[in-house]
Amino acid sequence: MSIYAASRDRSADDIRVELTALTANFESDAATSRQQIRDLFDNDHELFYTAAVSILRKAGESRGVQHLIAILAANGMLVRAICNPDFSRDEALALGRTARRVDPMVDVALARHLADSALDSSQVEVADSGRLMDILCEMADAGRIMPSLMRLMRHPDPNLRSKAVKMIGRGSHSIKWVMGRLSENDARVRANAVESVWGVDTPEARALLHFAASDASNRVAGNALLGLYYLGDSGMLPEIVKLASHESPLFRATAAWVMGETADPRFTEALRRLISESDPTVRKRAFASLAQLKAANGVAPVGEVWNVAARALSGESAKGLRRLKLAVAGNDVRETPKIAPLQFLLSEGSQYVTAYKITEKPLPEAMSVVFVIPRSREAAGGAFFEGVLRCLRWKRSSDLWCVLPYIQSGDGEAPAPRDPEPPIFTASGDALAASLRETPKKLDSTDLWTGVWRAIKQDAGPSRGRRHIIILSSTEESRIAGHGLVTQLEGGRISMQVISSGPNHQLEDFCQRTSLRCQTCTDEDVVPLIERAYLNLLARYEIAWTPTGVGAVPVKVRVQTPAGWGETTVAVE
Repeated sequence: MSIYAASRDRSADDIRVELTALTANFESDAATSRQQIRDLFDNDHELFYTAAVSILRKAGESRGVQHLIAILAANGMLVRAICNPDFSRDEALALGRTARRVDPMVDVALARHLADSALDSSQVEVADSGRLMDILCEMADAGRIMPSLMRLMRHPDPNLRSKAVKMIGRGSHSIKWVMGRLSENDARVRANAVESVWGVDTPEARALLHFAASDASNRVAGNALLGLYYLGDSGMLPEIVKLASHESPLFRATAAWVMGETADPRFTEALRRLISESDPTVRKRAFASLAQLKAANGVAPVGEVWNVAARALSGESAKGLRRLKLAVAGNDVRETPKIAPLQFLLSEGSQYVTAYKITEKPLPEAMSVVFVIPRSREAAGGAFFEGVLRCLRWKRSSDLWCVLPYIQSGDGEAPAPRDPEPPIFTASGDALAASLRETPKKLDSTDLWTGVWRAIKQDAGPSRGRRHIIILSSTEESRIAGHGLVTQLEGGRISMQVISSGPNHQLEDFCQRTSLRCQTCTDEDVVPLIERAYLNLLARYEIAWTPTGVGAVPVKVRVQTPAGWGETTVAVE
């Protein structure tokens, strides 16, 4: 006989205290605890339920709690507990998730119960079908509860039907089925159908989202634009900004909501304009979204710090676009960061650019790189050799390098000009590193202009792919570049970059006559300039954008992904 057989008049507090103790001490004697908990349940189901709800609101996830939930689920009380108004939504969701860990098929039972109660008049009605549906959306496997979801498509509550549509879309992965829901009269159904394909990156899914972006409902259009944003479609930036100027305040409020969900700082100015709206709903939504942006962008960037270099491409296109090429690299040549178009943030001054296009191109083929470098290791405080040495981490095994030392004016008697020999290239990183750590021999050095002649000489000697030349200088050059050398470089057929850590009028004149840019800097800036000069040879992203203003302005480019980030600034004419 149960020890509680004659205790049917026990109070609710008695049951709660006893059940609390049994749950807390469950593991000390699981078999006895199970029996005594069962006796309490058999003695009075209602008092047991009331006590269990009180315990579950406060207890963690112990074996005793799991056993308590298992009893509720096995006796048809779990739905009632989840819908109990004493539980907050988060508490009810935690209860549902724990129940699924206890019984992996509990979501199937809950979904079947919901469908039965709605469509079968003989079944007990669920107290809060909306909450139960919300919990199922969060915890259930849509594929396993598909039969019940299909039945719920006939539910009289349009809100519940719309949630069933979202789960079916996610569980079925059928774009064709979702497209069929876009003909539904209920905008909530259409909106949730669109949301169900968020994160599905297929041509069919993108086509569906583009189609839905022109829907007559603000909720449908907003969900479609946000879905395309989540797929990394940078073309959605101007479209979302455009939505903020819609004649309908409902659409403008939706635009503010979308901007907040993205947490994208490029929408800051658009949201600031919306907070001056006359419509209170638009203002409220804009204020909330600005707070979301502030919170999200106040967090320090995560991941590896990447090396970023950019160079402007000359001239604007027929559409008035400006263009640049960008390289992004980790600290190892084997690391090739993958960056989606939306993960590039461009700004001109304090103004973000929202209309731009990213074209990702293959990495440049094997190439030959020549560094024309002063022989003296004291030049630029030793930064020249250090900068070139640091670039070795990005040298690919297929690329060839050549280091051509020269004696600068003022560093002793310069060697007499001689017939330039072709450069000697090597693919060995170790050999290059060793040579860069030693002072080049004087006999191996030439004057500057002979060194440049050697760098461009291609009629003999092995090389590979396109040739790129990087000239480094730290002092004034006394000799002028010969006319023949200038002629060889006219027309831009040879890639050449010039970095000078001090004034060098002869070199600057040479750059002007050959349409080369001479970058003059301090000794402290030499190393990063050399790194950027080399990285620019590996650029594979081309960015074209509509300028936010007129005239030359520095353009800041920032890349930000969960794996890493980096930024650079480049002058654009």
